[in-house]
Amino acid sequence: MKKLFWLIIICICKVSLFADVKSSQAAIIVPGDSVIFKRGIYQLPESEVEIVFDESNLAPKNVRMIFNELFKQYILVKDALVYGDSFSATRNTLKLLDDMKSKTKDLDDLNKDARWVLFIKNYDRIRSKAESTTFISEQRFLFNEITNGLQNFIKQFGLYNKTIYLMQCSSDSSAGNSVWFSGSRDKKNPYLGLQNDTTCAKVKEVWKF
Repeated sequence: MKKLFWLIIICICKVSLFADVKSSQAAIIVPGDSVIFKRGIYQLPESEVEIVFDESNLAPKNVRMIFNELFKQYILVKDALVYGDSFSATRNTLKLLDDMKSKTKDLDDLNKDARWVLFIKNYDRIRSKAESTTFISEQRFLFNEITNGLQNFIKQFGLYNKTIYLMQCSSDSSAGNSVWFSGSRDKKNPYLGLQNDTTCAKVKEVWKF
């Protein structure tokens, strides 16, 4: 009788353990926002964030119009890097930096901002660095620095009546993970060129002004 009792207990434990293992395989969260479900892998849809900026919290219209012009010049730098055009990348980067200084020198909103003042103080060093870069890899690294700076300034001062896209690549490379701006849902990656232009780019954020 005792043997029968222990045999029943052992069987119950085995069934319970099997059930636990089976249920644990039903849905397992894995890195990369994927879910393993019934031995199949399904990528979860990635969402993009839309940010609508309050005009009352931004700079006056004349300042934002100037930033529209700076953004247009920034796109020329991006496009040059997409096509691996080192000469145009340097030329357009220098013009962008020159415009950032010359077109804003009389704007009190910027001259009173600590971060903008710091940029102007470092302008000569940044320009010299841009002028001396000859390899496309160096230009892409500098472009990343410029993007980070411009991202902060645009977020603070704004653009006028414009929608822009903050793009990002999901590549494992450090350059691929960098962000950049685009005026459309253009998936050409300035850090990787045309080699992986559509397979390594996504809209991270939509900025509406």
